[in-house]
Amino acid sequence: MKFLFVLSLFAFVLVGCTSFTTSELVITLNPAVDTIEINTAHVDAKAKAKYGIFSVSITVVENTVNPTKLGTYTITYEAQYQEKVVQITRYVTIVDNTPPEISLNPGVDTIFLGEVWVDAGVTTSDNSKTAPTLTKTGTVNTNVLGSYAIHYESTDESGNTASITRIVHVLEGE
Repeated sequence: MKFLFVLSLFAFVLVGCTSFTTSELVITLNPAVDTIEINTAHVDAKAKAKYGIFSVSITVVENTVNPTKLGTYTITYEAQYQEKVVQITRYVTIVDNTPPEISLNPGVDTIFLGEVWVDAGVTTSDNSKTAPTLTKTGTVNTNVLGSYAIHYESTDESGNTASITRIVHVLEGE
C-alpha cells in the first residue's frame, strides 16, 4: 500500500512538472457595444490573449475611433509571446439615429382680427452639434377669423427629423 502511495505521488509530481507544449497563441475580442451614437463615449472592451493556458498581455497598436464623426473606425490589438505575434481588429461604427430637438419659442399666438402676428419661431438643436435645417409651412391671415397651423420641421445631416406645430388663433375684436 505504501508503495502504491509513493508511486501515485511520484506520478502526480511528474505530471505537474511537464510543460504545456501547445504552440498556439490565440487572441479574441471581449464582447462589447461597437455601434454608438455620435458624440457619445466609446468604452473599449479590449481583447484577451492566451498561449495555451497562460494569459498574455495585449497592446493596442492602432485606435482610430473618433466619436465626433460618423463612420466606421478600427482598434487593432496585438499579443506577443516569444517569437509569435497575433493581431485582431475591432470595428466601431459611429451613427446618428437621434432626431433633432425642437421646441416652440414663447410667443403671442392669439390675436384679434386685423392685428399683426409675429412668429416667435422655434429653437432646434442636434446631437451632432451641427445646426439642423429648418423648414416652415403654413400662413396666418390676420384678416380672416380662424385657427391657423404653422408647421416646423427640423432635419439633421443624417436625415433624422423632428417636427412641431404652432396654432395661431385670430379672434373677433371687442
